Amino acid sequence: MRWAYVCMSVLYAQTCAAQDAGLIDFAGDILFELQQRSFDRNREFCGTIGIDADGALIASTPRRGRRASCTPLDPDGAVEVVASYHTHGAWSPRYESEIPSTDDVWSDMVEQLFGFVSTPGGRFWVIDWRDGSSRQVCQAGCMPIDPDMPNGADGDVAPYYLLHEIEEIFGN
Repeated sequence: MRWAYVCMSVLYAQTCAAQDAGLIDFAGDILFELQQRSFDRNREFCGTIGIDADGALIASTPRRGRRASCTPLDPDGAVEVVASYHTHGAWSPRYESEIPSTDDVWSDMVEQLFGFVSTPGGRFWVIDWRDGSSRQVCQAGCMPIDPDMPNGADGDVAPYYLLHEIEEIFGN
C-alpha cells in the first residue's frame, strides 16, 4: 500500500482502518496513472469512487474536464459513492494549483465525499468533507511532476489547510 501510511493522520482514526488505507491507496493509484495524461492535455481528469454490492472499491471511468474544472460521473455498479478524485492539470502561473481550491472543498462537503486531488507539483491531497480540511497525503514529488513546471514555482505549501485558509488564499 503505497499511500496508506498516512491514513491515521488523514482520516483522524486512532488506528489505520483497513478500509481507510484501502481508499487512500485506491485513489492514489488512480491519480498516479492520470497525472501524465492531465499534463499532456492540460485538463483536469475526474471521477468518483464507490463501493459495489460485494463491498469492493470501484471507480468511474476518468472524465476529461476543462482547464480548471471537471464534473465526475458515478461508477457503474456502485451501491454507495464515498469519494471524488481529480487532477489539477498542467502547471500554469495563472492558477494556484498546488492546493485544493475552495470549489474543490465545498463540492466535496456538499456531496459528503472524501476528495482526492493530485497537483502539477506531484502532491497528493485528501479533503475531509466533515470539517472542510485538506491534508497532504504526501508532499511534492510523490506523484509525477509536470516537466514544464519551473523549479520553485509551487511556492510555500503547508501540509494542512482549513477551509477558511483556502478561502483567504483564493480570495473568497
